[in-house]
Amino acid sequence: MQQSLDDLRQLLASLLGERRLTHSLAVAESAKALALRYGADAEKAEIAGLLHDCMKDTSAEKQRCIIAEAGGRLTDCENANENLLHAIAGEAYLRQQILTDEDMLRAVRYHTTGRAGMSRLEQVVYLADFISADRDYPDVETVRSLAQESLEGAMLYTVEFILKKLLREKRAIHPHSVDLYNELLKGRQYDTH
Repeated sequence: MQQSLDDLRQLLASLLGERRLTHSLAVAESAKALALRYGADAEKAEIAGLLHDCMKDTSAEKQRCIIAEAGGRLTDCENANENLLHAIAGEAYLRQQILTDEDMLRAVRYHTTGRAGMSRLEQVVYLADFISADRDYPDVETVRSLAQESLEGAMLYTVEFILKKLLREKRAIHPHSVDLYNELLKGRQYDTH
């Protein structure tokens, strides 16, 4: 990592509005704490947590351009749901501009949908996004409590929460989220690198 956390915070301040920047700082803190608790690299978790939403305040059109310029292709599900673009565009932008660490890049890429076979770092960033101090949704305290007991248990609760919400709203569900749910349900062991 060439850039300091201060440099990365300054970069984010140029890319994000105040609300999203506050969220990113909170996710970085939460990711670091989860990493320390569950054996992931705390520095990588903090950086990936900080950068996870770097494209969130960028227009969908610009996000699509960043993805295309990086050679990425969107699935039908991703094209249909603009809420998924920022994670894909974020990974593409960071890969071209800042990061070379594949685990950190995957943590940014899959922080929204999750996926089967997530590394410990990916799990930490995924969950940190849902339990950061700035979050305020009906089940947040339940998820925070579960996160103190079991990373996978808290993730399963979170995936169920999201799937139910998407079903209620009659929105497309990304296959990666279904795969993650099925894997968590089976209780498969995760790799820890």
